[in-house]
Formats: sequence, structure tokens, C-alpha cells
Amino acid sequence: MFLLASVGAGQILGDAGMTVLIGFAVVFMVLLLLTGVFKLFGLIMAAGSRKKKEEPIAAAPVAIPAVAPAATPIVGNTETVASKPDVDGGIPEETVAVVSAAVAAVAPAGTQYAVRGIRKL
Repeated sequence: MFLLASVGAGQILGDAGMTVLIGFAVVFMVLLLLTGVFKLFGLIMAAGSRKKKEEPIAAAPVAIPAVAPAATPIVGNTETVASKPDVDGGIPEETVAVVSAAVAAVAPAGTQYAVRGIRKL
């Protein structure tokens, strides 16, 4: 390629270097422009959220029951279960407690449940 070119190798390398420098300059200019645009959007959004915070929101009155409601009857399985579930070796008691709490959180109100065993998969 260098043998057939009408210009020298120095000229070709100089042009290639200039092209690379112009490319870097364009990329960084566009990145700076995008950074400025996103900063502007952030300032606009922050100003909008400040306006919303300044408006007082009237709190709806909350009715507090004077007496605790009666306990709901237990429906379903009423057989006695072991005090500790069958746990695969190596599972800490804290993990058993967390799993039991998660089951209690998703169980429908008024139903009885029991965690009978926990195993690693």
C-alpha cells in the first residue's frame, strides 16, 4: 500500500492520527452534551418535586377502634404438631423462623398452618 501511494508514509500516518483525534473530540463533546441534558432534566424534576412538597396534604381522619375485635375462630386443621419442624442438617434456627414468618404473612386470616419440615434443594 505504501509503495503505490502517491504520498509518503508520514502523510498517511499523520492523517490517520488526525482522524483519531477528531473522533475522540467528537465523542467527548457528545458525552458532555448528554451529561448537561441529564443534569438539566434532574434540576427540572427536583424543582417539580419541591413544588409538590410545599403543598400541605390534609390527612384523612383515622378511626381507631375503642375495643380490640374478637378473635376469629380457628378454621381447618386442629391437630397438634411438633414444636419444631423437621429440619435438614445445616439450616440455622433463624432461617426456620424466617420461613415460618413468611408462611404466616401469606396465610389467609383465620386459618391454622404449620411448618412441618424444611429441606435444602
